[in-house]
Amino acid sequence: MSNDLLKQLEAKINEAIETIEFSRMEITDLKEKNDELENRYEDWEQRLSSLIEKFEQLEDVEAVEVEAEEVVAVETEDEEAEADTEEFEGEKIEGSTFGTSADSYTEAPGSSQHYA
Repeated sequence: MSNDLLKQLEAKINEAIETIEFSRMEITDLKEKNDELENRYEDWEQRLSSLIEKFEQLEDVEAVEVEAEEVVAVETEDEEAEADTEEFEGEKIEGSTFGTSADSYTEAPGSSQHYA
């Protein structure tokens, strides 16, 4: 009977050894997969960082372009306002040279003194 017990004990020990060896192989395989996944993660992280930097650069460029467009628009409005003002002032000058009566095509009375 002790012989049967020894055979059962030996079988259980061999089974435990096989389980341990299988577990070690599985651990090795899982470590390799984990390393591969970590490398992929780092690669994706670098790619995403690069894309984020590019988006930030594009936003900065767009902000500068929008600012430049706003400055140009303000300058254009200022130039148009100046042109309108000059045009309006020119009309005032013409009005003071010529009379406002029906004889508006003749010079104002004060301007004829220069010819005498």
